[in-house]
Amino acid sequence: MKLAARAIVGVTAAALAGTMAMGGTAQAAAAQYTIDLKTCDVEDAGTDARVEARLNGNISSIWSNLDNPGDDRERGHTDSYSTTLTALGPIRSIDLSFDNKGDSSHWCLVEVVVRGPEGVTVHPYNNWLRRAYSKSGPLNLPAA
Repeated sequence: MKLAARAIVGVTAAALAGTMAMGGTAQAAAAQYTIDLKTCDVEDAGTDARVEARLNGNISSIWSNLDNPGDDRERGHTDSYSTTLTALGPIRSIDLSFDNKGDSSHWCLVEVVVRGPEGVTVHPYNNWLRRAYSKSGPLNLPAA
């Protein structure tokens, strides 16, 4: 019995060593994502409100604050936000958290475009955001 137990332990240790030699780790790979927000080209379409996005992939989801230096989300502009996240898999949808605060609180959003390692997804909206959307009750935009 002791000999059989030693054999099992030896096989398990050899398998673990082989996995580690092949680079197997418990950490997910990092991936680069770019999120483009396109604001409508109509009067008062821009906003100063806080916007966060959760990318929902087949593997996992993660929130990211969307804020660049200077003025973001101005009338007729497309703002790009690049971030490195753990690989999420193909993007199914995007959730937006929008606090609806500040001098220009309402926002007219055309679409959100996400570029990642699995390709590009477009999430159309073509409407005004006139109320707050929290992280617990976000605006969900499925991929077109």
